[in-house]
Amino acid sequence: MDASPPALHNDDDAMRLLPSLSLVAGLLIVGACSSASQPPVDGECISDAGCGSRGGGGGGGGGGSGAEAGEDAASSCAVSASQSQCDQCIATDCCTDLDACTSSATCDNLISCVDDCATEACETACEKQYPGATSATYQQLVQCTTTRCPVCEELGVGDPCSTGGVACNTGLTCTGLWCTRTCAKSSDCTGLGAYGGNFTGSASVCRHVSTGDFCFPGCSSDTDCADFPGTYCLQTTALDGSSVLVCATGPDAGLE
Repeated sequence: MDASPPALHNDDDAMRLLPSLSLVAGLLIVGACSSASQPPVDGECISDAGCGSRGGGGGGGGGGSGAEAGEDAASSCAVSASQSQCDQCIATDCCTDLDACTSSATCDNLISCVDDCATEACETACEKQYPGATSATYQQLVQCTTTRCPVCEELGVGDPCSTGGVACNTGLTCTGLWCTRTCAKSSDCTGLGAYGGNFTGSASVCRHVSTGDFCFPGCSSDTDCADFPGTYCLQTTALDGSSVLVCATGPDAGLE
């Protein structure tokens, strides 16, 4: 089997790179430290730095609110498979700093603003829009994430990449659009996102093309393929014969 990755587009200028933004995307566990959640999963520790201390009350990823005035400052951030490894690490190792930031409307708004960005210029504009959030509270959260959660700056299977961007994790290859690897089954294509998917949470699948068997990012709509210019969410067949939806360049879903 030819182990060369399938030849795809190689448009560095068009690529929306996530490495510089993955830190902020990981921070958007808004409400991950609310008082009405379950304790962290036993043994969950994603970062290389080890598990940090945890205080009392946690939450899950996505859409919530910061701690109410008068609540205990300390809280415990729950983690689950519905979060990316970056989110899990921040909730596990940076809960106190995350709780402090989401308790501040300005800091919380900055996180939300930057999470929608696709460029560093956009991030800078967000910081100018919410200047108060760049004070100690926000910077402490950034520092903790940078120090304790290296996974937030990594690219796994199905994550956007380019030949001029941050390198894919060891063992993976950049096709010019996403990080991939050779595979024998779809379980070989586990990523760093929620439920083992990619940065969108979509599970990658193993499929055959003329150059070999490789991991392709799955999708549920064209929106999931927006970071892979020129591709659309199209139906094809996985290596095991099942019908799947993947980001592809044409009606036949071939990337040969």
